[in-house]
Amino acid sequence: MIKALLETGFLLALNPRDRNHEWATRVLNEAKKHKIIIFLSPASLIELSLILKSRGLTDPEISQVFDALNSLIKPKPSYPELTAETLSLAARLRTRYPELSFFDSIHAALTLENDLAYYDLDDVILHVVESERG
Repeated sequence: MIKALLETGFLLALNPRDRNHEWATRVLNEAKKHKIIIFLSPASLIELSLILKSRGLTDPEISQVFDALNSLIKPKPSYPELTAETLSLAARLRTRYPELSFFDSIHAALTLENDLAYYDLDDVILHVVESERG
C-alpha cells in the first residue's frame, strides 16, 4: 500500500469547480479501496487558510470550508509531525532549489523525512523529491 503525501493542491481540488476535482475524487476512491494511505501535510492547512483569507473569506466562512473538508476526506488522513528538523530541511531544500516556495519546501521536507510518496500536483516538488532520493 502506498503512503502518499497530499498537500494544498489536493485540498483546493476538492472543490467541485476546481479543474483537478476529478483527480481529487480518484485519490479519495483509492484511499477508500485501501490502495493508498493519505498523509496530509499540516502546512497545507495553514497555506489554505492564508489563501482563503487573501481571497476575502471571513473567519466564519473559512471555518465552514474546513468543516466541509473534514467531512469530505474519508478515510481520515494522517498528519506527519511538523518539527524543527522539518523546517531545517525545508530551508536547506530552498537553498538547493530556489524554485521552491516556502510552503512547497515544507511539503517536500515532510515527504522526504517520512519516506512518503509525493502524490499531489506540483511538478517542482515532485522533481525535488525525486532528485533528493537519487
